[in-house]
Amino acid sequence: MTELRTEEEQLAAIKSWWKDNGKSLVIMIAVAVAAVYGYKAWQQQQITASGNASAMYQRMVALALPAENADVEENLATSKHLVKSLKEEYQSSEYTKFASLLMAKIAVNSGDLSTAEQELDWLLNTEPKPLVKSIALIRKAQIDSEQGEYDSALELLGGVTIASLMVQAAELEGDIYVAKGDSAKARSAYQKALDNKAVGNAQQILTMKLNDLTAEEG
Repeated sequence: MTELRTEEEQLAAIKSWWKDNGKSLVIMIAVAVAAVYGYKAWQQQQITASGNASAMYQRMVALALPAENADVEENLATSKHLVKSLKEEYQSSEYTKFASLLMAKIAVNSGDLSTAEQELDWLLNTEPKPLVKSIALIRKAQIDSEQGEYDSALELLGGVTIASLMVQAAELEGDIYVAKGDSAKARSAYQKALDNKAVGNAQQILTMKLNDLTAEEG
């Protein structure tokens, strides 16, 4: 009898709990299920977006290495369209940032420095990762240097933080000081590039530039 009463009490307790909490439990389960399916849908959307952005970037890479008889102006126009679409549809994607960097290079090779600067400015405003940022700073400094904006170029080079790019940054710094007629600072910059373990052709070119400075001073 005691056992039966205990079971009845347990059943009554369960019914009472369900009456008080059943609706909330159903809602919680529904929310949990929706969250799981929602996350899976979001995850799939991210995978699809990444794939689309990657495909568009790869197309830009192909356009940057055109065939011998390629239409340069058409390739430039197509590249501009692709990078514009990437910015509109996948602005936060790393592929979009790489595409902007590549667009700047394509524009420079086509003599369109204005577009190159716009792309690099846009990229730098997105707070890219250190490697991409350092590459963008060097490329923008190169453009500024070619336009005679030496002080601006030097300021940009001061923001380069990646060790593997220090040789390139220091060499460009030296070239800028040569253009400014400051051989002492040019020598210091070239030596800094060598001290950053320049190897191969870079080492030979830097040594030659230092020797040229010595010859001019002598």
